[in-house]
Amino acid sequence: MDLQGKYQEALATIERLRKGGVPMEVDISRLIRVPGRQRPLTPEERAELKANLAANPLIHPVAILPESADGFELLSGYNRVELYEELGRVKISAVVIDVPKETADVLAFYANLAPALPDYKKYEGLKALQAQQGLDQTELSKQSGMSSSTISRLMQFEDLPAGAHEILRKNPFILGSTAASGLAKASKAGRSDLVVEAVSKLAEAAADENKKVRFTEENAVAHANGARPAGSKPAAAAPLVVKQGKKNFAKLVVRGNRVAIEFADPLVSPSDWATKFEVFMKEEIAKGAA
Repeated sequence: MDLQGKYQEALATIERLRKGGVPMEVDISRLIRVPGRQRPLTPEERAELKANLAANPLIHPVAILPESADGFELLSGYNRVELYEELGRVKISAVVIDVPKETADVLAFYANLAPALPDYKKYEGLKALQAQQGLDQTELSKQSGMSSSTISRLMQFEDLPAGAHEILRKNPFILGSTAASGLAKASKAGRSDLVVEAVSKLAEAAADENKKVRFTEENAVAHANGARPAGSKPAAAAPLVVKQGKKNFAKLVVRGNRVAIEFADPLVSPSDWATKFEVFMKEEIAKGAA
């Protein structure tokens, strides 16, 4: 609830400052984009927004900081600007908001903290605020309204290997902070390669439009720990069929560390064959020991 309050407060502040200014048309090429400020959208959200922008005029101008020699720093409206570019637009309506740089960073972060913001983006934003303002986690908790336990969990992303971060920057929705904590433990235990593999598999599953690839966060944590997820079973091996002429004589079925033999002819003596197998196995063991 505190976090939702921060989100609403930031949006209200930006809206209040925006209303105090006069919208103007700005060249998109003059906009300076700060990494980390753009809120990621799901493919569905992005397609819906693009269709809306293509068909309708811009109702809410983007927010920019006062002009510098390099241009206008973009405070909010990153997705609208990006989609305007894709639509071939060269200008966009904007309102100048005159606030200090440090205030702009805080406003941009909290304005992006919508309920759908993925945990990885929350982590990136908190990490940036921590670095910019020299806050420890306790101070960060007080400023953000998040509980200390929530911040600690989000900060578990920090312990993931670089390869995992590279994937998550492009696919921030695929991993939540709870599963990230499990992967972080695996990474600390020396299984960084498996962690990167697990995150890569999550990205592959998310990109599979036909949903034929199923790989969950639970699967990812299990993979990183070198184990199968609870309840999963190894793929069953195809039965081996022994023929006697054109007829089936026996079927061998492998189940884990067992081999089951089913004879097609009910008159065949399994006991006799068990004795033969015993002799055969002893001979094979002796060959291996020689």
